[in-house]
Amino acid sequence: MITPILLDVLAPILVMMGAGALLRWRFHIDLGTLSKLNIYLLAPAFVFDKVSTSTLSWEEMGGVVTISLVQVATLGLLVWGVGVALKVKRQTLAAVVMAVIFYNSGNYGLPLAELAYPKGSRFGVQGSGVTDGNASTGTGVSSSREPRTPNPGPSKDGGAVQAFVLMTQNVLGYTLGLAIAGFAHPSEKGSLKNLWRIMRLPVLPMLVVALAARWWLQQDPSHALPLAITKPAGYLSAALVPVALATLGAQLASNPRWPRWRPVSLVLVLRLLFGPIQMALLLWGFHLLGWRAVDLWPWPAELLILTAAVPTAVTTMLLTLELEGDTDLAADCVFWTTVLSCVTIPLWLVLLRAYFG
Repeated sequence: MITPILLDVLAPILVMMGAGALLRWRFHIDLGTLSKLNIYLLAPAFVFDKVSTSTLSWEEMGGVVTISLVQVATLGLLVWGVGVALKVKRQTLAAVVMAVIFYNSGNYGLPLAELAYPKGSRFGVQGSGVTDGNASTGTGVSSSREPRTPNPGPSKDGGAVQAFVLMTQNVLGYTLGLAIAGFAHPSEKGSLKNLWRIMRLPVLPMLVVALAARWWLQQDPSHALPLAITKPAGYLSAALVPVALATLGAQLASNPRWPRWRPVSLVLVLRLLFGPIQMALLLWGFHLLGWRAVDLWPWPAELLILTAAVPTAVTTMLLTLELEGDTDLAADCVFWTTVLSCVTIPLWLVLLRAYFG
């Protein structure tokens, strides 16, 4: 099982990241331009393309946002409480909390979701020839092997689910993240300036437009969006994955360093190992409670657990730089969680595929 995961999921991510790092080293490409290309053009197009045509129900959309909010809140309070009890310095504590609760749901999480669970996929490892228990045997008779879950639900679409995780993380990153960074180094330039930055981000209004388009399309089967809108959105959406990964590779290549291992080790354990465990416990707990709006088990719980294991978001470094926090520690967390995720992500994928089938 691990060979298809390494070759079909992780290898494409590493190749595109490596290409970005090589471009940064060889041509000194401008990171600011790449970042703006992702944030102001490709990400909004991706959101519109995925959300307007999403196969998720309205309840599932709300459930994904709710579980993402609950995870950030509970994990943040846990890390913050431990840091205060140990009397960790404010700048260090703020950087650690942000590095743990804000993960790279865009540059890393979206490509991972798209590659691991492409639209229309069901059960089994992609490209491995393994199918789910309900698949046809090719003889017109269904396989007698029972599926691992009693209600597998509709086909999987990792990108559609991850788009809502990305929205939640972006909003929290520039609101709650700003407050945490401001705690580390109080400054008058933080509040109004960054509130205006949030208002100017095109991803949020594009989400509203995409939801409106989805509602309109569902009103009547004859409704269809003009090709002048759907074609460019589709092309730009497809470009997000390679460009975002190349951008991440270029960002990592610009600032490699030997870290302060004590705080970085804590972030590595909490972000790459405890984060997905916590997400799984939350999802299972809501499933046992039977609250339909937040009962996402088994799908998209499988995807949410996997993407909860992705590395620290670059946003943490940008916010600490903006408000003069512990920038070196934030950069260390981004770099080393990304590097070591090359080991942990395949392991999580193996475990999830073995459990969910």
